[in-house]
Amino acid sequence: MKYLLVPFYVYFSVYSWLSIIRILGKDERKIWVLAYFLASAAVLIPTQLIEFRYYTIPFYLLALHSVGNETIGWLLVGVGYIAINAFTMTMFLYRPFCWNHEPGTERFIL
Repeated sequence: MKYLLVPFYVYFSVYSWLSIIRILGKDERKIWVLAYFLASAAVLIPTQLIEFRYYTIPFYLLALHSVGNETIGWLLVGVGYIAINAFTMTMFLYRPFCWNHEPGTERFIL
């Protein structure tokens, strides 16, 4: 039962990478797209944990090198960043927790 969603994961992974390659291939040279793909794979494949911090540099490079002149799209991305940052700061500042085996108040970031 736990392997039932593997085909969907593979499909969406391939679709995502093909979309990224198509977006970057519009204005970037093929060697740059290949270098982006290899560098992202070199960073993401050996990670033992799935954490968002590993995806930030490839995402920023993708956002900077993709062509997009849609003002609404950029505004939605900006609003999304502001909402995620506000949620993260609220969780960090106002949701501390205590462990039985650790003294003091602990905080974590999502």
